[in-house]
Amino acid sequence: MKKNILIKSIIIFLTLTIYSCENSKTEKTELVYENGNQKVEIQILNGNDYLEYDKLTETNFMLTNIEPNTFSVYGAGIRVLGTKNGTMKTEIKVPSNYLETDTLNVKVRFGIKPEENHEFNIPMKTAE
Repeated sequence: MKKNILIKSIIIFLTLTIYSCENSKTEKTELVYENGNQKVEIQILNGNDYLEYDKLTETNFMLTNIEPNTFSVYGAGIRVLGTKNGTMKTEIKVPSNYLETDTLNVKVRFGIKPEENHEFNIPMKTAE
């Protein structure tokens, strides 16, 4: 009888442990959009997957199978520096208290079809 209770307790403990580990995963910011063979990837060159308020951050938009002349990017504080070899170089600097939420919405557009539009949501943090 004690053996059955011990086994049931271990099973419950393991189940709860596995469940809590699964739910505590940190959410990775999605900085890649793919549509068939076309791909847009945002590289934040400070090594983070977020931006900091009031801090100028260099970013690259890596384009795969997208004509750079048809590509455009929209968002608060974004300045395009130039495009070369499928890479659009930009700088992003968002003033603090500018956004309603701590998320920068970056919209990209390429081509003429609606599915060739995408919105990235990049987390914003206060510089420490």
